[in-house]
Amino acid sequence: MGQENEIQELKDRLNAVEQELQQRSRGVKALRTGLIIILVIFLLMTLIGIIQFVSSG
Repeated sequence: MGQENEIQELKDRLNAVEQELQQRSRGVKALRTGLIIILVIFLLMTLIGIIQFVSSG
């Protein structure tokens, strides 16, 4: 019985750790997506500024 209890405890711990890792990966994904959106907007604004500068000259 003691060995079965230990195995069940290990399974429970493993499940808890897996759930924690999944939650962290979601946060990293959201952060990465946010940074990509900001970078794209910055590059787009820079491109628009360069086009305006060249066309006015």
